[in-house]
Amino acid sequence: MRTYLTLATAMAAIFLSTAAYAQDDSGDDTGFYAGLSVGLASVQDTDIRYYDAGGTFGGTGAMDSVDGHIDTKSAAEFKGVLGYDFGMIRGDLEVAYQRNKASALTIDKVNGSAVTLDAGDAADVCDYLEATGCSVSGNTIAFGGGSRVRQLTAMANLWVDVPVGKVVTPYVGGGVGVAGFEIDGEGKARFAWQVGAGVAFKLSDHVALTADFRHREAKGGNLPYDASSGFTVGKIHTNSVSAGVRFTF
Repeated sequence: MRTYLTLATAMAAIFLSTAAYAQDDSGDDTGFYAGLSVGLASVQDTDIRYYDAGGTFGGTGAMDSVDGHIDTKSAAEFKGVLGYDFGMIRGDLEVAYQRNKASALTIDKVNGSAVTLDAGDAADVCDYLEATGCSVSGNTIAFGGGSRVRQLTAMANLWVDVPVGKVVTPYVGGGVGVAGFEIDGEGKARFAWQVGAGVAFKLSDHVALTADFRHREAKGGNLPYDASSGFTVGKIHTNSVSAGVRFTF
């Protein structure tokens, strides 16, 4: 984590010092900008493994485990950016937040073996997760009220504007940074990267409307409840579409 923060700090310092130098010799198409956007973000099915002391899930070893994946509902995403436009190249620092409801858990294995759940098994899982309003279909347990997958990300991005006209400007790019995520009240900050594309509609020399798509991936990790129990999650894949406004100074 310290390495990621050091990398992000170094990138931010280089970006801001370069922007300050470029501003001294900027043309009409360059300058600092800020933007706000709102959109819809979906999280792809995320692998998860719950673990606890032996016997918790019917095993006979020192540690029991349940493997599966969680399904989430799409949710609103809010983003803010501060950057510098060098002409065809833009660099910005972006902060985004989203909160997706975990709607279901599909169980694939218990203690390493494939299983078929019955009603009693599903009830035990719901009790273990302290979930309410559970319903069962095969190995999938749907939650009436459950946890949420919260993500707060900070990314350093580079974008290439494609000069096709004076009003409409497509762009592509991506970035790296840190994603903080929380599930069941347990959180972790991990390295993340993203790619994206969009289009800006120029309203004036200082205002543009934007629409874009992003794909982001954050590394998973271990989130312990205590010394002997917790869960691990795989990579978190997020897709989002958003619309916003950008102000150039």
